[in-house]
Amino acid sequence: MKILVTGGLGFIGSHTVVELQNKEYDVVIIDDLSNASIEVLDGIESITGKRPEFVELDLRDKHLVYEFFKSNKDLDGIIHFAASKAVGESMQDPMKYYENNFFSLINVLSAMQEYGLDKIIFSSSCTVYGQGEVMPITENESIKSALSPYGNTKQVGEEIIIDLAKVYPLNAILLRYFNPIGAHESVMIGESPLGVPYNLIPYITQTAVGVREFLSIYGDDYDTP
Repeated sequence: MKILVTGGLGFIGSHTVVELQNKEYDVVIIDDLSNASIEVLDGIESITGKRPEFVELDLRDKHLVYEFFKSNKDLDGIIHFAASKAVGESMQDPMKYYENNFFSLINVLSAMQEYGLDKIIFSSSCTVYGQGEVMPITENESIKSALSPYGNTKQVGEEIIIDLAKVYPLNAILLRYFNPIGAHESVMIGESPLGVPYNLIPYITQTAVGVREFLSIYGDDYDTP
């Protein structure tokens, strides 16, 4: 089976590609390299012994997206990770998030419909639950108003998929996960974003190895030891 992984050179995308290839799937990666390095391909190849097909493409470009899908009608499924993903940054630059996250998803779904593809896993987010009333949060928690533009793009992204599935035979999974951390045991791939990290763990590790001078802790009244 042939699987398209958008954002496949990112942290979660690259680990997903490794797992897919280890289970004998053929993988095609689309990434625009805006927050990932092309060297991640070398890491994937070192781990799995196979270099996945890679296409550098901006999913906001509808023409290019359609050209890709026209040439890849044999896809068995799509895992859509490609998106801007930092809550804090989204509050500083909301239009970047609305443009990137909406246009890329809409173009992928439109192309799927145009070429008869019907299976997608959408990388959503725990942010759709807002500030949970019961901890730990489960899937029984209700959806609440988004607390950030990033969270809103995930909520509306889910709604777009649900609306399409009402009129098109779409098999979709909305994957609402929390902040994943860690790296492959080979240390050939891990979380290494371009620029200043917006997530805690890569900031900690970069501080530990001297890339960052110090780590700021905002507040001194947390229950965490």
